Amino acid sequence: MALRLRICAPCVIAVFALASVLIGCGSDSEVQDTDRDVAIYRSIIADVAGHSDLEPNDSEDLPLLFIEAFGADGIGLEVQVEVVASFIEQYEIRFIDDREEAIEIDLPGLPVRPNSLFLGLGPIVLDRTAEVRSERYLSTDAISAYRYSLAGRGASWSIVGAPEEIEPEGFVSAS
Repeated sequence: MALRLRICAPCVIAVFALASVLIGCGSDSEVQDTDRDVAIYRSIIADVAGHSDLEPNDSEDLPLLFIEAFGADGIGLEVQVEVVASFIEQYEIRFIDDREEAIEIDLPGLPVRPNSLFLGLGPIVLDRTAEVRSERYLSTDAISAYRYSLAGRGASWSIVGAPEEIEPEGFVSAS
């Protein structure tokens, strides 16, 4: 007894076409988004660290940059890995979920740990340019916040003008 299987040729073609589109387009788009996000966050981190009192040195104890992601979606793992890799010789970067990793919880004012910088980064808001909220935490009484505007394409993004000073929102609950 032989089984007869009827195959709908147009259905098979449609399934293969859909699979090709999903496989091909999705991965290129995700890579482009990751490259863009890395370039944007790298520019902001370099600017904030460059205007801080941290000085990269040649010793084994590199300055620490603690980064907290503001926003529900956070910062993707692929982006985190690329950001860490781009500063590997200048800073030790740690993306954190618990603020106690970055602050001295036993000291009044909850200051940031010595030889470190505590930075909060908001989600990237895209239009013709990119905008990102950035906050630097020094202690419960010293938090600065800025809105960065960036322009670029692909993996090449740079800060446009001076960051706009804004009211802190992300670190106000740090105490």
